[in-house]
Parts: sequence; C-alpha cells; structure tokens
Amino acid sequence: MGKFTKFTFAAGLSAVMATGAVAQDRQYVNIGTAGIGGGYYPTGGFICNVLNKSRKDNGHNIRCTVESTGGSVANMRSIQVGDLEVGIAMSAWQYHSWNGSDRFAEDGKNEDLRFLFSLHADAAHIVTRADSGIEDFRGLEGKVVNTGNAGSGTEAQVYEMLARYGVEADTFFKQETKLTSKEQAQALCDGKIDAFFYPTAVGAASILEATNTCDAKVVSWNDEVVAAKMEEQPFVIPVVIPAGTYKGQEEEVVSWGTPATINAHKDTPEDVVYNMVKAVFDDFEAFKAQSPMYNAVQIETAATAGRTAPYHPGAERYFREVGLLK
Repeated sequence: MGKFTKFTFAAGLSAVMATGAVAQDRQYVNIGTAGIGGGYYPTGGFICNVLNKSRKDNGHNIRCTVESTGGSVANMRSIQVGDLEVGIAMSAWQYHSWNGSDRFAEDGKNEDLRFLFSLHADAAHIVTRADSGIEDFRGLEGKVVNTGNAGSGTEAQVYEMLARYGVEADTFFKQETKLTSKEQAQALCDGKIDAFFYPTAVGAASILEATNTCDAKVVSWNDEVVAAKMEEQPFVIPVVIPAGTYKGQEEEVVSWGTPATINAHKDTPEDVVYNMVKAVFDDFEAFKAQSPMYNAVQIETAATAGRTAPYHPGAERYFREVGLLK
C-alpha cells in the first residue's frame, strides 16, 4: 500500500453492491496551494473539480481536496517530509528543492520530489498606488512594502531579487510587512503600505481587488538585473501583461515569471496521479475554460514546462499513452 493511500469504509462494507462486487476502496488526495487571493488556490480547486467529476467515467473512487498553505516553499518542504501528497510551486522553487539549493540548502536535496505538469506562468507583479511615485523596482526604496508572508515563495523570491540588486530589505525599504495575499490589497488601498510584491497568475483575485478598489496599478519590472536572471536561470521567462488586464491599465506591462508546477511525493499512489493528470488533460480546453489564467497555456508545454525533477510514474504513464511524451 502506498505511503499516502487512505481508505475509509462505510458501515457494512461487507455489503455486496447490486453487481455483486464489493464497493471500491475510496482514496483521498490533498493539494497544497497558497493564499486564497492568488492563483494557486483556485488552480487546486479546478484540478480537484475535474478529478472528482471524473470518478464515474474514469472508474476511480478518488476524493480530492484543496488546502490553503504558505505557498511554494512551504509546499516543497511539506512534500519532502511527507506531510503533503501534492503541492503547487513556482518552477524556481521546484528546482531549488530538487537540488537542495537556495532556501533548501539546509533541507538537502529532495529526492522524493516528482513533477506532474505545469499551468500558467506566475508573473512577478509589483502593485502600487498611482500616487506613490513608484514606476519600477528601484522606486520602492524608502517605501513601506509587503514582501509576502513568512516562509512563502513570494518572500523567498523578493529576497533573492534584493540580493541581485545588492540591497537588503531592512535598509532598502522604509518598512517591510508580512501580510498574506488576502490582506495586502486592502492594506494598499487603505494607505498602510505603498506597494506589494506578488508572483501569481495574471488576473489573480488579490490584484484585481486592489485595482478595482482604489487607484492602484502594476508597474513594469524589466531591467538589466531581470535580464541577467533570465540568462542565468532557464526556468525564468519573460511575461507580458496585456493592456486592459487590470482596471486603468492602458498599456502592456512587461515583467518576468516562472511556470506554476504541480508536484507530488514519489509515494503518492500511481493510480491517483494518473487519474488526476488524465482528468486535467483528457479535455484540456474544458479545463482551461474554468479561468482566464490559462488562456495562454498550451497542452504540449503544460506537460513539460518548468520540469527540473523527474516525472511521477503516474504522470509519465498518461503522457506516453497520449503521445505528449515519446
């Protein structure tokens, strides 16, 4: 029995179904996401939605649930210690978890990490009020800035970029706050912070809330430091936020980002992962239609983009069956 396989038995399990077969064992899988205001939480919900609906057609008895977590770094650590079966993470943190580098240097190489697939790119958003005078990253100097809740992928990404600019949070910012993605939009509109960082899907709820509630804007983040990062790290890609994405946004915003990857512990049962991937990819266009976040996602790249850890056998089996892997 797989490490994460869980079974519940209804009263009278020995009762025989009308067909004469014993009821199929029920299995559970939980997806670790991030804060409720970002793109990961609804993505986990959309995956569970199609998986749960596919029980009859695909002949399984899997129940999928979603958990709001601290985000990418927390999810990778939870998978490593066996507290989480499936978790979503920016491809950068999948890479560092697999290699035991950066924030995972003390954790060591996560040899139990396995890749399933990827979806939207997490665009690096800098969100500020229109009257703040902030037009780029360097404009954040001397400001009150939310750098993400402690232990989150947002916080880790911000600290990495601060180091690339040769500055530190406690001296570069007037003050940094540790608000969650659910709290940061209101704090910006209330004047409690001047800006917030958020690597998330284009059109995420927290950013829509800010731009719809007050005169907030997203500024471009596209300079020589970002260019050097993309040159050095192949899992980092340019991201263009089209004009009109957010209220008052008259021009495109140029930034960067990383694919959002869905990952699992190697001991997550193969049939659970297989059915999860099958539910998403059998009708990929219908899955994408659940949210504008996925408008630019292509099925071929979703099977490969951002992968730095080995495939989980359940995902690899499905992709080879349908020809997405040779």
